[in-house]
Amino acid sequence: MGVSINQIRKISLGLQVSTLLTYMFGFTALKLSGSKKEGIQRHGKINTLGYTLGALSLLYMMYSGLKLIIARAAPAIMYIHGTFGLITLALSSLFVANRWSWKTIKNMRTLVILFLLTFSGGVYMFSRLYTCFHDSINTGHLQKRVSKKKLHHQRSYT
Repeated sequence: MGVSINQIRKISLGLQVSTLLTYMFGFTALKLSGSKKEGIQRHGKINTLGYTLGALSLLYMMYSGLKLIIARAAPAIMYIHGTFGLITLALSSLFVANRWSWKTIKNMRTLVILFLLTFSGGVYMFSRLYTCFHDSINTGHLQKRVSKKKLHHQRSYT
């Protein structure tokens, strides 16, 4: 009664989408706030929640990725995605830890671009791996059905 790798991927993707939506909500809260100080505080709290969701999804992604790496079935994009993801998380942790010297508009925009690149690569990878997995299951299912029909067909003639 374990959790399958595809269920783990779906949970991870859900957490990543939640992270993206939380970041968008944080940006909106900043732009719509009446005072700059209140907006920045609200933006920081909301985006800290987004960072936490992203960090939680990392546990699922690492498990899924390590299984593919151990099986020597990891595509090249997984390594690229992982590198961008680690850089994004490292820079995000500077913002969450309140290192004000890093909190410039330029660095925040760079971080947004890195996050979107990582997110896009993850969605692409998810769709490729999920499709490949389902194709192999469906092909295996089809082969079993064809074998059963052949066996049934052979038995009916003997």
